[in-house]
Amino acid sequence: MKILPPHKISGALFDLIHEAQQELVLVSPYVNLTHWKQLATAIKAAHARGVRITFFTRHEPNDPTSKEQVEALGITPQLVPWLHAKFYFNETSGLITSLNLLGSSNSNSIEIGSQLETAEELKVLRQFVQQYLAPQQLGQPVKNEDKRFDTQDFSQVLTDYLKDEVDKACVVTYEPDKSLSIQALRNSFSATIEGFPHQFMMDGVISGREADRYKAKQKKHFTSPAVRYKLERGNAGYYDAIQATLIQPLSNKNFNRLMSAEKKQLCLLIADFLRAVRAFKDDY
Repeated sequence: MKILPPHKISGALFDLIHEAQQELVLVSPYVNLTHWKQLATAIKAAHARGVRITFFTRHEPNDPTSKEQVEALGITPQLVPWLHAKFYFNETSGLITSLNLLGSSNSNSIEIGSQLETAEELKVLRQFVQQYLAPQQLGQPVKNEDKRFDTQDFSQVLTDYLKDEVDKACVVTYEPDKSLSIQALRNSFSATIEGFPHQFMMDGVISGREADRYKAKQKKHFTSPAVRYKLERGNAGYYDAIQATLIQPLSNKNFNRLMSAEKKQLCLLIADFLRAVRAFKDDY
């Protein structure tokens, strides 16, 4: 991953559009290319040479501008309520940035971006599209499972999931600070959403001896590409812990207000983390 200054972001965007041969995914909540003809031409050219273009934009019932702008390119927009993420990728490279596809943003705003160049980084973006954007598109049928995620308290949904998949004796409770406390697999865990952007973090308690062998065993057990792992040394009466942070921010700091796709993904991530910590602790 490489950080891009403002003057290099539009160039990186044009590069990935021009270099796309098979696929091009554009995720921009707001779109207006009336005064950015060069970008509109580049996207149309990619479409004309047979590149498969998927264009996600925000569903705004009272302002159809973005929808109409995408349609003017000859592309059917994928409308997602409350979309705020902005990123773009083809089959070989990607760009996560603050830049909307607006002529005003390109000419007037101070933006920042990160260029992705490895297959593993692109895999994370594709997973994000499948897990968070595709299920939220307008017109998608609502499954009974998704209704449960939307109507039940997340702690109960998580408890049911972990009992089915990880540990029938697990207990999940809300703490006063709105974090989740999890007792499972003979160990203590916590999960919280912190700050802005809304960053999801998990901790699993380990002993001092286990912490000493974390460096040697880390790559064997902690393998999810969607998560950053690190060892947190305790002090002043706190336990050592393994911390896992979801790379992609969430849409809300309240577990119950997350999109159903996000809740589903958190259940999978938490279950995977619990099992990984238990396997690490048992790996003497």
